[in-house]
Amino acid sequence: MKAGDIVRFHTEHRMTEKIDWKLGLLIEYHTWEKIARILYKGEIVTVRAEKTQLAFRNPEEI
Repeated sequence: MKAGDIVRFHTEHRMTEKIDWKLGLLIEYHTWEKIARILYKGEIVTVRAEKTQLAFRNPEEI
């Protein structure tokens, strides 16, 4: 994942059958921290990397 990617994430503490995924813009991600900072509804949200997935990347960046 790189800054500028669209990612999906959740903030659930327990894994349930139905997870409410949210889409946001990845602002910052460092592999050694395992933390993603995501812009969601005008606020920066900090989420563990295990709860974050790449949803879309600009084709020019591939």
